[in-house]
Formats: sequence, C-alpha cells, structure tokens
Amino acid sequence: MVANALWGWLNHWKKVNWQCRGKPTWAAEIWQDIAARVEKLTVKVRHVDAHVSKSRANEEHLNNKQVDKAAKVKASQVDLDWQHKGEVFLARWALDASGLQGRDATYRWARD
Repeated sequence: MVANALWGWLNHWKKVNWQCRGKPTWAAEIWQDIAARVEKLTVKVRHVDAHVSKSRANEEHLNNKQVDKAAKVKASQVDLDWQHKGEVFLARWALDASGLQGRDATYRWARD
C-alpha cells in the first residue's frame, strides 16, 4: 500500500481532498504527514522480493526486513476501530491462507 501511495495515490488523494469514493481516506492525517515529508525528498520506490533465503539476501532484502519490522511496530500502535481491526485480521489471514504469494494471488485465491 505504501508503494502504491508513493507512486500516485498521495497526489490523487490530495487533489480530491483526502477522499476515496466519497469517504475520508483511511488514516488521512498520517498520509498527509507522509505527503508533506516526501515532497521535500527524492523518493525511489522499487519492488524487493520479501521471501528469499538468507544465502540469497542482499542489502535491499535486509533493509526490507528492517522496514517491515518498523512498520509492524508502528501499525500496532494505531488505534483502529473494530471494523478496521476485523478487516486487517481477515486480510492477514487471507494472505497466510493463500500461501504468502502477494496481493494479486491473494485476491485470486479469495475470489475463487
């Protein structure tokens, strides 16, 4: 989600007053803060395979693991309402149940 936000969602959300389909963007204050910070930086977003053996891991993979840990810690501190907690739980369960194959594979798994 963060990569997609940086690739274009932030600009779109800003243009439509931090709305998505007529509803407020989830965690709009956080996204607004991120948008303000990245406006001042050169940000490069690239895909890094998350599941590689330690023998194949390079610096990008190690950085990815550190970012994942930091994101999980920060996300655990966000006080979500119960609906969002349920959605997050279901999304994590679907990802695990589909074999940790990524977003598109999880969508296909859930649809089929």
